[in-house]
Amino acid sequence: MKILFITHLYHPAIGGAERVFRRIAEGLAGLGHDVTVLTSDALSTDHYYDHAPSGIPLREILGGVEIIRESVDIPAYKRLRIFDRTARRLGRIGALGRPLTFGPHFRAAFRKVQGRDYDAIMAGPTPTSAIFYGLAYKWTHRGARLILFPHLHIQDRLHRTCINRWTLRRADRVLVLTEVEKRYLLRKRIRESKIVRIVNAVDDHVFEAGVSPENGLKDYVLYLGQEGGHKRIPLLIRAMSRLWDRGCVNPLVIAGARTDYSVTVDKTIAQLPERHRRMIHRFNDIPEERKAALIDHGRVLVNPSSFEAFGIVFLEAWARRKPVIGADIPAVREIVGDGKKGLLFKDKDGLDLEKKIEMMLGDRGMAEKMGQAGYKDVAAHYRWDQVVKNIEAVAAGR
Repeated sequence: MKILFITHLYHPAIGGAERVFRRIAEGLAGLGHDVTVLTSDALSTDHYYDHAPSGIPLREILGGVEIIRESVDIPAYKRLRIFDRTARRLGRIGALGRPLTFGPHFRAAFRKVQGRDYDAIMAGPTPTSAIFYGLAYKWTHRGARLILFPHLHIQDRLHRTCINRWTLRRADRVLVLTEVEKRYLLRKRIRESKIVRIVNAVDDHVFEAGVSPENGLKDYVLYLGQEGGHKRIPLLIRAMSRLWDRGCVNPLVIAGARTDYSVTVDKTIAQLPERHRRMIHRFNDIPEERKAALIDHGRVLVNPSSFEAFGIVFLEAWARRKPVIGADIPAVREIVGDGKKGLLFKDKDGLDLEKKIEMMLGDRGMAEKMGQAGYKDVAAHYRWDQVVKNIEAVAAGR
């Protein structure tokens, strides 16, 4: 099959959806399919508007996949930034149209792929404009199967806009990561016959990596992920600060790519007493192969995010037999299961987060039991080879 992926960011951009699209694209190429990715040359969505040069080539072959990138340094982004800022100020009303202006935006690169015949198009995630380009391709190539992969954050109104739902209804298949996401789409009149449940997965190297030293640090609380606003890193920092005031000796490690929101994280740390600042260690833009060591030497992984479609970092922690703590939001509740493979805290409640971290640090037996339960679940159900085979069947119309 000839398969076209349309997505907002792609490797070397770092993020959950970015990693998932890469693993699926390269997995399908490994099965002998002709795979192309249409994406931007940005390293984050912040770059859509600040036009920071990424140095990424506009054309390359990576992992057997042809990658075609459109530069974000085009006049369209500068004009659309004005509309996007206005929409942000309008709040709920402005959110209705923001997915159309959000980006990525394609011109020459889209014309190039439009001149080719693909059997299937996979586009996403929301609230980016990728799904609209997927639909535009299908309108001019009626025989192509349109598969949309929204990665819905159902708590985020940008993901719930009517324009997104209208587009999803016109897909041949819609991929979902959780039963929560499926039930939401059913309520929004997406036909059940179109919805296909898949799962995220863990790279083999995360399972197989040996335990290695991590700069002498150990027994820390770990945050692993982008420093985005919806991740609520300051909530975690303040919870740890209160624990340190009460005698906790476990450091905090924050590991992940910087974003425009990182300046807020910087300010939160700068406001702490100096003895607390010494307890925080930050590692930005870490390579994938370093993740296993970071997880191994921590005590617990904490993801305080209020918006998640799935939370792949939970799988990575479990692959290394570590327990997790997440916000009590629908998708995370389904994946973690409070008290089984980790703990949940009341969403946006820093005091409850503090309590759950203290519980996990104070009971090694409980933490180890949760980590083992998570490992058994991930090893049995969350491997990329099976995910790619399922996607192949969807792309073939089976």
